[in-house]
Amino acid sequence: MVPAATDPRWQRVLTTEGDLSSASLATKILITRLRREVRNAPAAIQEKIGELRAYFEKNAFAQADFAAF
Repeated sequence: MVPAATDPRWQRVLTTEGDLSSASLATKILITRLRREVRNAPAAIQEKIGELRAYFEKNAFAQADFAAF
């Protein structure tokens, strides 16, 4: 089950430099890109959370990555 967009973990994943070593390559690439975009445009955080959440909803293999966050 993918948490709601209001879950604070989404924002924490995108605004910190937390360790991604246990995540799949696809997840690492996406989160790295989204972190950079949020750094450059902080007002877009909700849009980026939506994009990240949609990725986890669509890709069952990535849900194990979210559990590490």
